[in-house]
Amino acid sequence: MTPGTQPYRAVLIPGDGVGPDLTAAAVRVVDATGVRIDWDVHDVGTPALERGLDPLPERTVRAVRECGVGLKGPVSTSAVGGFRSVNIGLRRALGLYVQVRRCRTFPGVPAPFEGIDVLVVRETTEDLYGGVDLPAEEEATQELVHWLRDRGADLNDGAALSVKPVSAVATRRAARLALSYARDAGRQRATIVHKATVMRATDGLFLRTTREEAAAFPDISVDDALVDAVAADLVRRPQAADVLFTLNMYGDILADLAGGVVGGIGLVPGANLGEGVAVFEPAHGTAPRHAGKDEVDPVATILSAALLLEHLGEADAARRIERAVAAVLEEGEAVTYDVCRPGRTPVGTAAMTQAIIGRLS
Repeated sequence: MTPGTQPYRAVLIPGDGVGPDLTAAAVRVVDATGVRIDWDVHDVGTPALERGLDPLPERTVRAVRECGVGLKGPVSTSAVGGFRSVNIGLRRALGLYVQVRRCRTFPGVPAPFEGIDVLVVRETTEDLYGGVDLPAEEEATQELVHWLRDRGADLNDGAALSVKPVSAVATRRAARLALSYARDAGRQRATIVHKATVMRATDGLFLRTTREEAAAFPDISVDDALVDAVAADLVRRPQAADVLFTLNMYGDILADLAGGVVGGIGLVPGANLGEGVAVFEPAHGTAPRHAGKDEVDPVATILSAALLLEHLGEADAARRIERAVAAVLEEGEAVTYDVCRPGRTPVGTAAMTQAIIGRLS
């Protein structure tokens, strides 16, 4: 940003648990880059309820839409105030239909492999996380069970059902955005992850539709693989993975698996993307037992803030943050407990944040 220009506007959602500690750390790092952002702070979930608000206030959704960009701390996923998940509710309200998680190794971080840098990209509006759950105790569920059994389904009496919707329209827009993001990030290969050999209707549709969209991206080599094979490869030869594009539940699992392979999800930033709006957040959860204790790793949230800066066009500031994080992790003298080498004493959130700021120059 040129000195004297107007600051950017972005929404800050601290979240709960360790979220407020980590978003505060990320804001400190962004400020230290010299990029000016006016943060519009909003609560969701339990903190919103404690203030007498809805768990997902409309004013929060409206603010993110107006700014077009937000930084979000982790929010508890358990049902709050009648909401099945505030995280899912926020994504749906904002039309965020693609999630990206970048899993990469850093020198100095204990991990079984080196040289990993994979993007796990998933469509987030459908699949088994679509919210179509039919409890076993409801009469309508058992009527559906009997209807399906009459048509050849092998279902037991008293079965509960979760419906897996997959549509061409949702897959098409997600594939287009995912491949555009991969191309802009300089990626050269994308793998469509599925289980179409078993779920021919749903995963088969996802695979066919994504292949059709891939034809518009000749600069990216697109192949496909079964989800179980991809999971095995991530623990045997993860360096071979570049971009994994997949359905909602597979993506959730594979992102955590890839995060574990690179040293922990405390290092994994994330982006939720839609048309004209983006919300950035770490991959990990709220870890309430660590809240307020100045001990949690801020890297995933700080790197999420770097993704936000890149989204705003501040690529230089984003690269400076990434280099600073890499330098601190490689040195290993001021790192939190989750990435601390044996024989060294871990530091807290604030000290690690300050170490990263010290490396920005």
